[in-house]
Amino acid sequence: MDLANTENLLNYCLKNKKSLTPSRTLVIKTLSKYKRPVSAYELRDEINSNGDVNINISQIYRVLEFWIDLGLIHKVSAINKFFLCITPEEKHTHILNFCTVCEKVFETCNEKMGLNLKKSTAKLNLAFNNTRSVEIPVICPKCS
Repeated sequence: MDLANTENLLNYCLKNKKSLTPSRTLVIKTLSKYKRPVSAYELRDEINSNGDVNINISQIYRVLEFWIDLGLIHKVSAINKFFLCITPEEKHTHILNFCTVCEKVFETCNEKMGLNLKKSTAKLNLAFNNTRSVEIPVICPKCS
């Protein structure tokens, strides 16, 4: 899905019974320009740089959380940065392998990695919560 397309975003929101606001559109379109994880402050600075709009950091974080909840954006908590999900339509657990040196993210899923997280947590008498992604710190081939 092309997340920079307003019609696609609108349809996705309608399907999930959510509304698409100008700030939600602006944040995700700005984030879609990046090929790397970016901070909320970088997003705010770029959005506010043209002088037409002035969005504060708390609004940026609220919008990012909205898109995370809908599965269109991932947050790499270890570095507090955000990036677009490459497969939002897939309903598995997203695994974010992020390089601790260059911060490049290799997005995959538990199925492709051969991980049965539900079974593994059940062995500990726990229930796996797959509403968020799992982060694995790695060192990529370029940085090793």
